[in-house]
Amino acid sequence: NQGTRKALLLLLLVVLVGGAWSHPAESDPFTGDDGPVCTLQVGNGLLQQLGTRLTLESSSSSAPPPLECTTAWTTLLLRFHETHKNLTDCVEREERARTDQTSATDFCELLLDDVRRQMRQERQRLTSESDQRLQAIQLELNGEKARSVQLTADVGAVQQELTRLYRELILTNVGIGDTKQAHRYYQRYNEQQQQKEQQQQKANLQSLYEALIATVYRKAAYAQQRVGHLLDFVRHLGPDAPDQKLTIYRLLKVELDKRTPASQPQTLVMAFDALNGTAPDASTADSPLHKLYLDTSGPIVRAWQQQIIPGEWRTVRDFAEHYPDYYQRCYRMLLTVDATVWRKLDFSKYILVVNTLPRSTFRMEAFELVFGLMRRYERDVPLERLKVLAAHTAIFETFIQKKGLGQDAQDRLAKVKELFKGFKPNTDYGYYLKEF
Repeated sequence: NQGTRKALLLLLLVVLVGGAWSHPAESDPFTGDDGPVCTLQVGNGLLQQLGTRLTLESSSSSAPPPLECTTAWTTLLLRFHETHKNLTDCVEREERARTDQTSATDFCELLLDDVRRQMRQERQRLTSESDQRLQAIQLELNGEKARSVQLTADVGAVQQELTRLYRELILTNVGIGDTKQAHRYYQRYNEQQQQKEQQQQKANLQSLYEALIATVYRKAAYAQQRVGHLLDFVRHLGPDAPDQKLTIYRLLKVELDKRTPASQPQTLVMAFDALNGTAPDASTADSPLHKLYLDTSGPIVRAWQQQIIPGEWRTVRDFAEHYPDYYQRCYRMLLTVDATVWRKLDFSKYILVVNTLPRSTFRMEAFELVFGLMRRYERDVPLERLKVLAAHTAIFETFIQKKGLGQDAQDRLAKVKELFKGFKPNTDYGYYLKEF
């Protein structure tokens, strides 16, 4: 406590000052027989201060007894020993506390170090396992990548093989005239091509079309027939493929032009197909297909017309027989001549083509056209030409009888005979036939 500390400090001060105090009568219980005797010399003032402090701490009586030296000394020694004991205990407690704290701290440090060591080991283990797993995953990924690359290559090879097979099937079916099958494989071929770049797709289609042309003309004996098959194939491409049609027609025209005039019938068919392939709102010279039609059909029609006028009818007759639908689209252009040519032509030769036509419908239409030209160009009664027409009408009648054609053909013959009326009063077909 505070009083003890002050007494101890006072005692230490006395010792340091070196004062002397002697108590010769009694033996000191705190010294050995052979040990030194402590002699303290204390001044009167210091002794009074010491007595006062000891008295204040020992008793609360208002009249303290006079301080005896022996009592003061004994009390001082007791206080000293108590203080020493207290200080010793305090130091020991502090030492024990410090030792305990150090031990606890050291133990915690040991635990912490052990935890750190375990964590390092665990981290190393996990890192090692992670590295191993990553390596395994990387190896697996590399394997998958290699398999993916191989699979892609295999798919590409399969697609190439399919493309080749579709191409061959298209060529084969066009060659034999199976348009339906050819279009089925052509559609699949196109679906494959649509997955590619536009430029590559265009190049592949161009290659296919060139192969088609080459296949058609591979054997000359079958060329004409295969051209017909190719035209039928292109014809069924539909209105949504004008560019594809145009490409094939241009390639085919090059080969047809090399074989003219034998190829003219099929060239004319191609021209009309090109016209059919022109969109309804593009049937003008601005349309490439329409321009192809004009450039191709015009020269052929003029050439055949020049054959008809002098009586060469075989080409037109064959065309009407093999391509009747196309003949009906062009017969007016073939038989129609201008006024100058009409006046100069040999009518008996010009009219020969009419009765060579394979169908009664064609013959009736030809008669109607010729009668129309006659009424347009002739101012006087063309007696000689009417007699020639009557003779050819009789041939037409014989044709109907020999063929055993039905009532429709008889009606057409009757229409032709009616055409003779009106040139001269009281004259008809019988009159001009008799005059012939």
